[in-house]
Amino acid sequence: MNHRHALLMLALSLAVVQGCTMLRSASAPDLPLTANVIRISDEFANINTDVSGKTLAAAGIDRGSMFRAHFGDESIDVFFGDDYGDVDRGKWVGLIETDGKLQLAVSFGHAATVLGCDVGDHLLIAPLP
Repeated sequence: MNHRHALLMLALSLAVVQGCTMLRSASAPDLPLTANVIRISDEFANINTDVSGKTLAAAGIDRGSMFRAHFGDESIDVFFGDDYGDVDRGKWVGLIETDGKLQLAVSFGHAATVLGCDVGDHLLIAPLP
């Protein structure tokens, strides 16, 4: 999938999501959310972002739900869970770290290596319709 096609798919997904967003409070954040990569863990290359659990909730992304993250030409579906064991080996999981911010990880994998992202990069995040 090329970058233009990925952006078009994101725009179409967001058009559906935007209709649902209007039903939420006026304080809901604009979608997609921009998640800045603030740290990559040394051992497992987990991706730590600056997006809070409260921001995710306001965007309609709640624990137990799925969301989509985009980086470059890559688009991944992520389960928003409580623990790495909430997903099968090789699957993506989003967790809230002790700092209250979103971490993206691959169960028994290396998330930043898979996506090819680094500190300072930006991911786009939106709930799945």
